[in-house]
Amino acid sequence: MSEQTLPYDKKSKDSILEHAQRMLGKTLWEMYGEARLLDTGKGSLGNAVEKYHFQYEPNSKSEPDFKEAGVELKCTPLKKASDGSMLSKERLVLNVIDYIEEATKTFDTSSFWEKNALLLLMFYLHEEGKLPYDLIFKIVRYWNFPETDLKIIRDDWTIIHNKILAGKAHEISEGDTLYLAACTKGSKAGAQMRRQPKSDKLAPQRAYSIKSKYVNTIILDSLNHPEMHKGLFISEQQKRKILKVQESAESVVRSISDYRESETFEQLIERKFSPYYGKTIAEIEKMLDVEFSQSKAMAYDVCKAILGIKSKKIAEFEKAEIAIKTIRLEANGNLKEAMSFPNINYKEIVKEQSWEDSALYEMFTQRFMFIIFRKPAVKNDKQVRLEKVMFWTMPFEDLKQGKILWENTRTKVAAGNYEHFIKSSENPVCHIRPKAQNAADTTEGAQGFQVKKMCYWLNREYVLKLINSAKKA
Repeated sequence: MSEQTLPYDKKSKDSILEHAQRMLGKTLWEMYGEARLLDTGKGSLGNAVEKYHFQYEPNSKSEPDFKEAGVELKCTPLKKASDGSMLSKERLVLNVIDYIEEATKTFDTSSFWEKNALLLLMFYLHEEGKLPYDLIFKIVRYWNFPETDLKIIRDDWTIIHNKILAGKAHEISEGDTLYLAACTKGSKAGAQMRRQPKSDKLAPQRAYSIKSKYVNTIILDSLNHPEMHKGLFISEQQKRKILKVQESAESVVRSISDYRESETFEQLIERKFSPYYGKTIAEIEKMLDVEFSQSKAMAYDVCKAILGIKSKKIAEFEKAEIAIKTIRLEANGNLKEAMSFPNINYKEIVKEQSWEDSALYEMFTQRFMFIIFRKPAVKNDKQVRLEKVMFWTMPFEDLKQGKILWENTRTKVAAGNYEHFIKSSENPVCHIRPKAQNAADTTEGAQGFQVKKMCYWLNREYVLKLINSAKKA
């Protein structure tokens, strides 16, 4: 079809959005019967929307889909929660990174920004067993990154870019960054490999992506705009939950002016904590005119008080999926306990096809904030001292040990062997042992019978070593 007969003006943002919203509440089958001929593989629905609805051939160009209007089209799935409510199914995957080309760019000339500055998001409801052309579009909208989010995204891009410049593209991890991640992209058995500058090592193919929890904030925002959605079901219980989350999440950064020159979000957090280093809980209470309960949540309450957060959650931490871990050193600086992670889901681990797609990989590559305290010689929670806070993601070399643990565990679970998992003496980084208090605390194994609950742990010596290294830095 010629440009003159397109059903929208490809140079007009308003016209493109208006045409896109004709898909609201509809399937491709309803709009374009011939779409039933499309490929049913991953990404086929997005390609079909481009071909049938917008009438241009799908491509992998580095420029936006609608170049003249500066608009990039992305189709992304919703999933149904147990009560039927529709939420984000996965991260939003953007463009593939050409390491050689991206190394020559600044943020403003990067492939990420040139392609994704303005996103046209078309959310469809994923339903198991249905073919792509039978899936209904529930949300169609534009998304501009708010100024405070864009500051974090710029810093995230810089972190990724610096690794590329250093010839370390093969060491990039999703946990390196907060909102903008570089996820592996390729076959399920492992990503394709690409050349990188300043290194002979091939790096896994990666694409820029927006983390799933951030995508949920876009969905929640859409609820406030009736013209953006149709048939978007959110149960009353879920609505109350959403409102509670919105009301209970407060931003640390209210304005770009909160940052000092060249300061990142994590540096801002560390700056806010530094005046309280070496202070006891009792002294921090006096300084902030607050009183902390002596509960397991005390560390998080201290964190919120120092950051000036009065709500239940920290908005930036939620969107960035930052996991807060409390570490309590003994009075002499030693660490008594290893660091625990969730229990192993035996039924799921045997279904995992690759390390990069595993639950453990996701856990170990997330971003952590450690809040480190030192206990007093005599037990007294109010005399515990705040030592330091630090952000951390497991280094590339250490992830190799995580992979060994995962492979060994998966093999043993598949064989019905639940008694001989890797111990801390057998792996320098991580191990498996029970977190349960007694033998009666069991769960269903992959074979259907009851077995003892086991969980992943980071070794005590490993955690202490990384804390001591951070103190010297």
